[in-house]
Order: sequence, then structure tokens, then C-alpha cells
Amino acid sequence: MSRSALTALFVLFPAVAPARQVPDTATMRRAIGEYQTACARDGGALWGKTLCGPLLLIDRATRMSVASESPPDTGFRAMGAVFIGPAPGNVPFANTASLWHGRWWAFALTPLPTTSVARTHLLIHEAFHRIQGELGLSGIDALNNHLNERDGRYWYILELRAAAAALRLTPETAHQAVQDALLFRTYRHTLFPGADTLERALELQEGLAEYTGQRLAFAAAADAERYAAEQLTAFESRATFVRSAGYGSGPALGLLLDRYAPGWRGLVNQKGLAPQLAEAVGFVPPSDLASRARERVEVYGGRELAAAEDARELARQKTLTAYRSRLVEGPVLVLRQEGLMRSFNPNTLIPLPEGGTIYPTGTFSAEWGTIEVKTGALVAANFQTLTLPAPADTTPPSLQGPDWVLRLSAGWVLVPGPRRGDFTVVRKP
Repeated sequence: MSRSALTALFVLFPAVAPARQVPDTATMRRAIGEYQTACARDGGALWGKTLCGPLLLIDRATRMSVASESPPDTGFRAMGAVFIGPAPGNVPFANTASLWHGRWWAFALTPLPTTSVARTHLLIHEAFHRIQGELGLSGIDALNNHLNERDGRYWYILELRAAAAALRLTPETAHQAVQDALLFRTYRHTLFPGADTLERALELQEGLAEYTGQRLAFAAAADAERYAAEQLTAFESRATFVRSAGYGSGPALGLLLDRYAPGWRGLVNQKGLAPQLAEAVGFVPPSDLASRARERVEVYGGRELAAAEDARELARQKTLTAYRSRLVEGPVLVLRQEGLMRSFNPNTLIPLPEGGTIYPTGTFSAEWGTIEVKTGALVAANFQTLTLPAPADTTPPSLQGPDWVLRLSAGWVLVPGPRRGDFTVVRKP
């Protein structure tokens, strides 16, 4: 996930808290060794800077942690080549990279993936975020709301399928599939003006990290590009691409650029990924772009995909109607803040056309306290308001609503909002 910004954005992959209460420090120690082997094998060749550096793995259930080097906080003890101790409260409880006592650390939560390749993939991804700013490649976590629309999703998935087909072929035989991927992408951008800028931002911020994770994790594999194609095929089943699109198209474009334009990484900040690939393979948008794109869809299961996306769109509209009733039209609790800390699953975000984004689950905090949400919260586009269904229990310090619990900070109180039944929280006079 992305490095922590000034808004303290922490993002989690989907995971279920394990029932066990004994931390699996053996797997954590093994994962650190796998990560160190992968980054040492690279030796800084990929980005001109080593990906080796401080890494902390945190057990989700107990907060017991394993570090690659001695952490700045006390309480850790040496155990062979690693350090073990409880994660202090000032470290991000997320898969991310963040400043900790003046140094950038990478962080990851357990349970870790079950295979060595997948573990290394994840940890190298976070390690890239640790050095991303030094490389001048930090982007923004742009929400690609058009990729929740029927046509946005349809043409994006077709791009992924064409890219996966290209990765399964040799560079000499993949030319048509690469052209098709760029064709579908270009047509999508004509349907949604400004989409190219939004997608580029996520491909820089998360796509480069995901490309780096895949590239180094698969370096020792006999058929690395086949594995990458399998990742793309699995990726298209995600519920939404609004915040996660870079994880799909980013590594696909990067791995194809490795074939056709090996020097692309030195120009990516200026040119992006897709424009360099288009230049390398001589792609020129046809004058009959729309008809040409539609001609090529059947190669990639376009008819069946269209039917699936039509059905999804009907379900999406029903979901939006239900959320509007709960978070816009009905009585609500509105929390206001300048900076909102968020821990959430990026694969579930739902744009609300009236403005803002629905987070089906997540943990949010600001000066007013911390709130855990299980069935939906509306976050404004500027992150300065958080809206939930009005509380059923208004007894502090823990306020409760339908599947959410707010733990108020000292000095904050619940007061009526502008509409009947609405509430907000303010500092106690």
C-alpha cells in the first residue's frame, strides 16, 4: 500500500483476524529472510537504490512483532538475525510504509500469504513505498470513480485480459495482444475525459510498487511472466477498481515495458507507463477507434463480460439506493475534521454520484475519537466529513449506531444536527 501521507492514510488488504492468539513468529522470521534474499539479489539494479531496509511485521491478533533490525522503541529482544517484541502504539497498524523515529520503515500485518513468492511480493511492494519518495515517484491515491461505472469496468477488464494474453506469449507473438490492450485503454479514456490522468496517478503510486513486488518475487521463477498473467486474471474478480486499479494495470504495463522499452523506468515520472509502451510498439489510435475496439472484444470474451457487467450494474444501482437511504436521506451522524486517519479495504470502495465515497467497512479516527464501521460510512471527497446512520445509543463515551461504535475523545460531546434526528460531535464548551 501507499506510504503514509500527512493525512495519515493507512490502507489494508482484505483479511480476517485469525482466531489463534499465539503469534506465528516462525513464519514472520522466515518472511523477513525471504524478503532480504530477494532485495539482496536485486542489489539496487531495478531502481538504482536498494530495497533492503527496516521492516516490521506485526501480528494482527496480539501485536507481537518481528523486525529486520533493532527498532527505535525499547521492548524488543534479539533472536538470531531478527528482533522480537510488542509493536508500540505509534506504529501504523496496516500494510504501509511510514516515518518512525525519523526513518522510513515498511510495515506488514499477519497473517502473511502462505507461499514464499506471495510473501516476498507483498513485502517488496511495501519496501518500494519506503524508498518511493527518494526516487521522486510518489503519486497520489486518486480515486478512479469511472472504474465503478459499467463501461469503465468493462473496457478496463478487457485491457487486463489483453495484457495477460500478451504476457503469456513471446515478445515476437504478443504484438496484437499489446495493441489490443492499448486500444481498449484509449477507447475507455475517450468515454471518461480525465480518466487518463487519474489512472496514471494510481499506476505511479501503487502500480510501480506492485510491479516491483512481482518483478523481484518472480525473479527466480522459471516462468515469471506466466505468474504475472495469472495475477492479472485473478485481479479482474475484485469487487471494485476505484482505489486498486494501479495494482492491475501498473505491473502489467511495467512487465510489458521490460520487454519492449527496458529503459522506461528512468522516464516514468515524466511520461508515465502506457504512453511509453504505445511508443515502443508503435501504437497509433485508429480513426475508427470505437468500431475497432468493439471488433476486438470477442477475442477476450467480450460478450460474456458485457452480460456480467450489465447484471452487476443493476445490483450496483440497488446498492446505491440503499446507501442513499441510510447515509443521505435518513437521520445521520456527521463527523467533521481537517485530517482523517483511515484503515480500510481498497477493494470495496463505492463512489456515490452525489459526492463522496462509501467505505463499507473501516476504522476512522480524528480529534473527536475513533470509530469502527461494519456496514457503511460516507467519506466526503475532501475527507473533511464522515457520515453514518444516526446513533441508537447516545450515551458517551461509546456511542453506538447500526453496526458502528464511536469512542469519543475526552472533551467531545454529541449534539443535535441541523435536521430532525441528525447528530454531530463538537468540543465541549
